[in-house]
Amino acid sequence: MKHKLLTALLAFVSALCLCLSFAGCAHTHTYATAWSSDETGHWHAATCSHTSERKDAGAHVYENGKCTTCNYEHKEHTFGAYSKTETGHAQTCSVCKKTVSADHAYKNGTCTVCEYAHQNHTYGTDDICEVCGKTRPPLYTKSEDGSKIYFGEYPQSEVKEEATVSALTEKAGALPSEEECGEWTSYGYYYGGEVTDYMWYIDVTYQSNRYRGVYFTKQRNCRTGFDDMSYQDENGYNTNTVYWFRYEPIEWRVLENEDGKAFLMANIILDGGHFYPNGESRTQDDVTVYPNNYMESDIRKWLTENFYETAFDSAAQAIIETTTVDNHTLDIHAVGSDNPYACEDTQDKVFLLSSAEVENESYGFVTSSSADATRQLTATDYAKAQGIQPQEGTECFSWWLRTPEKQAKGKTVYRVSEKGQVQGGDWWIGGGEYVDFVRNGIVPALWIDL
Repeated sequence: MKHKLLTALLAFVSALCLCLSFAGCAHTHTYATAWSSDETGHWHAATCSHTSERKDAGAHVYENGKCTTCNYEHKEHTFGAYSKTETGHAQTCSVCKKTVSADHAYKNGTCTVCEYAHQNHTYGTDDICEVCGKTRPPLYTKSEDGSKIYFGEYPQSEVKEEATVSALTEKAGALPSEEECGEWTSYGYYYGGEVTDYMWYIDVTYQSNRYRGVYFTKQRNCRTGFDDMSYQDENGYNTNTVYWFRYEPIEWRVLENEDGKAFLMANIILDGGHFYPNGESRTQDDVTVYPNNYMESDIRKWLTENFYETAFDSAAQAIIETTTVDNHTLDIHAVGSDNPYACEDTQDKVFLLSSAEVENESYGFVTSSSADATRQLTATDYAKAQGIQPQEGTECFSWWLRTPEKQAKGKTVYRVSEKGQVQGGDWWIGGGEYVDFVRNGIVPALWIDL
């Protein structure tokens, strides 16, 4: 009996000791309310004797350099390339998304930090840009022999470098459509006899150079209403492709130079389009206006507005003379002296040459209308993309003149052929061109102060 009691007592004591032992090991960790952190993450550290314990551990989630949970500020930044605007530049850390921005620090037109080239200059009376310190470049330059002047800029050569094309296309953003143009501008060309949005352009500045992108979903017709015929594809330009053209100085041929002024014609075909979109006469203020009326033509409006504003900045525009354009010039190859389709003289900054001017010996031309190299002109890539007509065996193209023909009931005007022939007048001279053809090039002319 005693033995059993002793055994039971020992078991009780052992159980009691075991319970006391477990009771002594039960411990609740305590943690700081403030966050602890390092470069990779954050946690709440234990404040009890078990200092290795952590709670709520996690990786940093950054916003503009700071963790949104613990406010840890990232220190070892990995900055990417500069983003640039007209006023400043910025860099963003690829780890913590912190953005550091600053105004441009210019030296002679270029930021010394990010190499941004200032574009919209505000030149003072000293010809120094008030923003970037760049010295105004000369408004024009001359060839060594003085026969050419380089003045203004217009899109001309196609860009072929794949990296540049890719960068420009990316910068241009979403492609336009008939429903949504986005950042692109519709040319407003005719299709199906109506102005339609199917061909667009966009101007982009990239690495300090200006470019024009061209995109179209239908081929531009060779004549209003001739929707199944185009010369764009023959020139190597097809639908649903973005083509890029570099803005380059315009080369002008000096026709006359006197009293500090120069009479200039573009020495290359710069663009292409119709003279007027159809062959129908219309009535304005009870007066019949014929399709070949230069004063009321689409081509004159394009020259004096679109081309003038695109090719010349305000400083260049200031030295272009307003010219009294003689539109009474007779159709010199027609029988008789009167031309019923001649219009009033116009006051223009930019204009087309007349049939008389391209047969003026003092301007460097031959005095006949026969084919001659002095009137032959090649074309820019940009003009070819507009749909001017290529001719087999030559790099030259035909181009518009402003003189109306007496034939064809006011529907035709003179032009210069790809061979340099002045075409217009009676049939044996060679007929002119119907006004609604798109296949001819555009060659601007103007007077400037030297």
